[in-house]
Amino acid sequence: MHAASADLGDVGTLTAAHSGETQPGAVAGSERQLIRRALTSCSRPGVLLDRDGTIIVDRGYVGSVDRVEFIEGSPEAVATFNRANIPVAVVTNQAGVARGYYGLDDVGQVHRYIAGRLADYGAHVDLFLYCPYHPDGVVEAFARTSEDRKPGPGMARAAEAMLNLDLAASWVVGDSTEDIGLAEAVGASAIYLGSDDCKRPGVWSFPSLAAAAPFIVGRILA
Repeated sequence: MHAASADLGDVGTLTAAHSGETQPGAVAGSERQLIRRALTSCSRPGVLLDRDGTIIVDRGYVGSVDRVEFIEGSPEAVATFNRANIPVAVVTNQAGVARGYYGLDDVGQVHRYIAGRLADYGAHVDLFLYCPYHPDGVVEAFARTSEDRKPGPGMARAAEAMLNLDLAASWVVGDSTEDIGLAEAVGASAIYLGSDDCKRPGVWSFPSLAAAAPFIVGRILA
């Protein structure tokens, strides 16, 4: 799992950290203060968003900014969470790194681009997390299984620690069974996005993040 381009309240960035570990030198002083304050306060519900197929169009292995296209209404949905003071983390499997389609720097560049485009809508993501590992990878350093790869709990646990989340009160939103599995693995509520309904018990279905956002905010703030 890597933490990349995290924008903690529009303060600086958080650079890549390997295997669930935060590199001490990667966090600026102002960010350390934010994280320290979070860890000493009560935990809070948050929203864990898939990336491709949830925020941006899933074009298959999006490793360059020219392939980034927001799904209609998704930036506004993120802004809705921001206005409600609900932490937002992106948790995304990036097997394209293990498969040699693009590198870690490319993933970081895409996330910085998404963050910049979201800012145009008055929106921000508090933390970008991604897993570059896949057991069928061709890049030796990333060709392995990992608990960070969804539906494994690693990225959600990292978000829990870094944003001081109460995962049992949080929501995982995505368009695949891996996202639903992640929610089940950490005891979070699950939203499935797609044109068809997810038949798994305890999962709410919506056609888009824009449609789901008011429901999630209402549940969290109720």
